[in-house]
Amino acid sequence: MSRCARCSLRTAPIVAACALAPAVLAPRSALAQQPADAAPGRAAPRSAGPSDPSGAGGAGGERARRGPDTPYFPVNLSLIFPLSTNATAPDLATHLDLALLLGRVGFVDGAQIGLFSWTSGDLRGLQLGVASVVSGRAEGLQLAAGFALADAPLAGVQLAGLFGWASTTVAGAQIAGVANQTYADVDGLQAAGAVNVARGQVTGVQAAAVNIGRVDGLQIGAINVSQEQRGLQIGIINVARKIDGLQIGVINVTDNLEGESLGLIPLPREGGIRLALWGSTGLHGNVGLKFSSRYAYTILSFGLHSEPRAPNANDGRAAEREPLYAVGLAMGSRLPLDVEDLSLSADVGAYHRGPFQGDLPGRNEVLKARVSASYALAERLSPFVCAGGYMTLRGEGALDVGGGPELCLGVELGLLDAARRVRAPAAPPAVAGRGGALRASPGPARTTGASSSHRGS
Repeated sequence: MSRCARCSLRTAPIVAACALAPAVLAPRSALAQQPADAAPGRAAPRSAGPSDPSGAGGAGGERARRGPDTPYFPVNLSLIFPLSTNATAPDLATHLDLALLLGRVGFVDGAQIGLFSWTSGDLRGLQLGVASVVSGRAEGLQLAAGFALADAPLAGVQLAGLFGWASTTVAGAQIAGVANQTYADVDGLQAAGAVNVARGQVTGVQAAAVNIGRVDGLQIGAINVSQEQRGLQIGIINVARKIDGLQIGVINVTDNLEGESLGLIPLPREGGIRLALWGSTGLHGNVGLKFSSRYAYTILSFGLHSEPRAPNANDGRAAEREPLYAVGLAMGSRLPLDVEDLSLSADVGAYHRGPFQGDLPGRNEVLKARVSASYALAERLSPFVCAGGYMTLRGEGALDVGGGPELCLGVELGLLDAARRVRAPAAPPAVAGRGGALRASPGPARTTGASSSHRGS
């Protein structure tokens, strides 16, 4: 049996396909314009496009540029390229490309299906495979069980079982089972099971266990990192260099807060960490860490209390008081005032009480609501008073409910405060120099600080 001059295979179907392919796939204009010294049945070489002078580009190969001389055939079949009906026309435009292993065409206006699918130009429609690559523009659905790559703008949906990659913009959705990365803007949804990375702007929703990117909309995950966040950021750990909106989490770190940060431990630059010491009617002695953001704050506290033991059945006399510990959480908000160094705040809290030895049966909780007023005597020293009410829940089964007025007196000590003073050079006074000329004299540095409304917050 004769050997095919192009692919060096001896099978009769391949020899026949290779012989017929040039006449079927090459357009008449291309055949008519072949140079005289060109080999029979071989198309003239394609020059690089004006926007890609080197002719290189795309995913590890040449990016096709569609023109009037682009070959066309409605259906293309492949075993593994170039063992395909477009062996001599890799930039074929087609409506349907079917490949058993690897299919490669230039343009798809319909569907490309194969184990590995590659469109070196533009795709409009569906691309399906274990690995899917579009080197040109993609409009429609790019679906891959493993890896999906869009090397030019994507308008539609990129859905990958493992990894999704977009080299430029995405308008629609990029969804992956493990991780996504885009090097430009995402307008829509970026979602992954583990990691999302957007090097451009995400306008819409970014959702994964770990999210990294500038977001205008919603960023939700276990760990969120954003250079600039506009909208809502929800996670266990939230980090934002600048946020204009709301941050909700357990630990919130913000450098420039233009909104509010709600969390167990908010750590914005406009806020601070303060040590609070106070006594109250509901719990006798308390020490807590107060984490303040712009207006909201949380207090993690530990307290000491005591209550009478049950009377001794033998002598009828009341036993000594039993010492109790209490751990609790309070959340509140500072109320801005125009009065210098004076601050009002309101909070609610819940505390669990227990003995140092043994255990109390059933429940033993204290619920509090209070309003506080503090005055900053110094930069890091703010005494405060508060008034409100508390309610106790004790026992098991039928609860014993009690309560009373909550009055407290305490002091806050600044540990890490946004109101810390920043040294700045004072304007030096002008003094007369030699010859009566005015000159600036060195003066002492003056102190500037944040708004006084944050002192004692």
